[in-house]
Amino acid sequence: MSVATLRRRLRAFTLVELIVFIVIMGIAAYALLSMFRQTLPRSPSPSQLTQAAHCAQERMELILGRRVALGTLGFGSVALDPSGATTCAANAALNVNVTGANAIVAWPGDAATTRYRLVRVWITDAGGTQLAELHSLLANY
Repeated sequence: MSVATLRRRLRAFTLVELIVFIVIMGIAAYALLSMFRQTLPRSPSPSQLTQAAHCAQERMELILGRRVALGTLGFGSVALDPSGATTCAANAALNVNVTGANAIVAWPGDAATTRYRLVRVWITDAGGTQLAELHSLLANY
């Protein structure tokens, strides 16, 4: 056998290697698709995600609008998220959660800084799955 023939033979894949590769890829594809089959029925629908995003935006606008309605761009100790506010009236299955709107939170890295509030609004469904989240940074100058 010549050296050129030997090199060509060593560079090519054998039929056995190709069949092993196809079998491994088939098993991996089956595992991936079966995982999607189990996960997709429990995931939120696009309409639920859209409703949750609208609900979060509505609540954030209520908080930011209240800040302007109080006549000041500062906030001091003012509660910006009114208790008992009705948002998401169209979908009672959504839960609205708000942090940072009614109390000044210590700024990470500088606990003495009280000029900022990080308002976080997130929406969960009845099972506790988070569907949407909004953040807004408010400054008190």
